[in-house]
Amino acid sequence: MNNYEQIFVNRLIQDISKWREQQVITTEQLKSGITNMKKNASYIELTQIAETAAMLLNKLDVMDKKEWGEEEWSNFIQPLTFLFYDQTQNITDRKRVLLIDSAEQSMHQMKEALEDNCFEVLLATNTKRAIKSYYDFHPDILFIDACSNEQMAFTILSRIKDRATEAGVIIFIIGNKEDTNLKINAYAHHVTDVIDKPINYELLEALMQNRIHQQDLFRNIVLIDELTKAGNRTLLNTIWKELSNKFHKWQHTFSFALLDLDFFKSINDQYGHAIGDEVLKHFSSIILQYKRTQDYLIRYGGEEFLLVLTDYDQADTKTYVQGLLQTLIETPFILNGKNIDLTFTAGVAEMNETIESLETLVVQADKALYYGKNTGRKRVVEYNELTMEEQGRLSKEKLKIAIVDDDRFIKRLLEDKMAELEIGSFTIEVEGFLDGETFMESDWYKGRDKKILLLDGVLPKLDGLDILQELREKVNEEELGIIMLTGRQKNSDMIRALELGADDYITKPFSLEQLDARIKRLVQRLFIR
Repeated sequence: MNNYEQIFVNRLIQDISKWREQQVITTEQLKSGITNMKKNASYIELTQIAETAAMLLNKLDVMDKKEWGEEEWSNFIQPLTFLFYDQTQNITDRKRVLLIDSAEQSMHQMKEALEDNCFEVLLATNTKRAIKSYYDFHPDILFIDACSNEQMAFTILSRIKDRATEAGVIIFIIGNKEDTNLKINAYAHHVTDVIDKPINYELLEALMQNRIHQQDLFRNIVLIDELTKAGNRTLLNTIWKELSNKFHKWQHTFSFALLDLDFFKSINDQYGHAIGDEVLKHFSSIILQYKRTQDYLIRYGGEEFLLVLTDYDQADTKTYVQGLLQTLIETPFILNGKNIDLTFTAGVAEMNETIESLETLVVQADKALYYGKNTGRKRVVEYNELTMEEQGRLSKEKLKIAIVDDDRFIKRLLEDKMAELEIGSFTIEVEGFLDGETFMESDWYKGRDKKILLLDGVLPKLDGLDILQELREKVNEEELGIIMLTGRQKNSDMIRALELGADDYITKPFSLEQLDARIKRLVQRLFIR
């Protein structure tokens, strides 16, 4: 983007900000703003923007409308904002933030500030979703606003503080400057820092970078997962370097077995995350007890564990892991005198000359694991057992994306853009709907494919919130990510949407690059290990 284009975009952002400060704007204000956009875009040869502005002016000329609310004008100018901002950002190596707040204005302001500084932001408005998001997505940083609901803040802290401390999670509590009792209580709950309101965002950015530096140092030193006593990924990197060097020098083989507890989510849902933690400890203790001394158990993520077996080929590893599976079956977890039967599914892959990185070997084990999960669970699958066709199919997994928006132009633009998306090894399938009723009558949300839904909050016939609620009742949350599209920054409907299970929201007008980045982050979080 050259200097003239940057000036053009800055002026446009300023105009939009001024409009947001007013409850309504007039048609004359809207027409004047778009006319200036058209004139300036033509002058600096932004032809497509100038043509789109002209199209919108023609539409205005035939509309009998005098005033525009924020939802209305933001929808109307959306086609323009698809064409400016270049905000594509690298989605890898971002720190993940869980923002917990029940007040719409403060949540939106903090979310915008964090995203402007390239953090991935997860949102929770109540205790249940906050706890679930913490255990499911393992954030690096927690922000909890105690001003909006102090009782909720400390309920959440009491539930997660021990696990968060063990994992080196940074915890910020937001409170009033004069509230000394809150600060004392916060530090007693292992909080890293208390942030005073009103927030100085420049100071906050510096503080966050300082705490992140300390977190990185801590995580590079610690080699053991405190909960399960298995090794962590830092240890895995060290093991990989040693074993891969031995393989290339002396052909000492080794294999990976990726183990995933079956139906672990159901245990969390039925008994709570505290019992889920005890189940993980039970599982890990059995593997650590019965594994060979020369092998390594790594907690790879959530309920996934990586067993590194030295001097074992793929066939030997499969036989050995089948024995561990049988041992686990014979050693159920006991809760209040009742047995909870546990099993796992495992994928096995062996080191060979074509493998150049740790990630490649893990991916092969993961494909075998995925195949095992989809063909019955409670089994061990070798990567070499998969046919070339099965390996290829697993390499090009389907990702379905649907757009539900009653604006034909926006729907078509989004369909075209989504069809061009490249996300990992997924094959993208895109479908658009003009109203909620047609969408819910379709088969799009049925089946086990991974799915992302872009859902406009205000729709004819069937409202976006009604659709959201029905989908969360019908569709497995692990298979469907939902991003709400809203035309208002201060929108209580978005708090309701988050409570009903929306994964994220984006405020109109937004750029295609912004949306692209949001989708990629959500897919990474939900569907890619």
